Amino acid sequence: MALSVITPESVTGDLVTLKEAVLLLKDTGYPASQSTLRRWINRHGVLTKRIGRVDYVCFSDVLLVQRDEYERMLAEAHQR
Repeated sequence: MALSVITPESVTGDLVTLKEAVLLLKDTGYPASQSTLRRWINRHGVLTKRIGRVDYVCFSDVLLVQRDEYERMLAEAHQR
């Protein structure tokens, strides 16, 4: 019987720096600054990996956080 290995970390195939993530988010039509991205990452508990002096994050996780944050902002706007 084969065992499945579950890892708490994302696949490292799409690790990007925070600066790269900001540039990639511009193409989505829903941009975010680096400080906003850091705030979202902290709020949602997204794992980051520090290599040297640079923080890396899984871009797939960033996209999920971006979706959640924009949905939250839209919901807040509709309540006003």
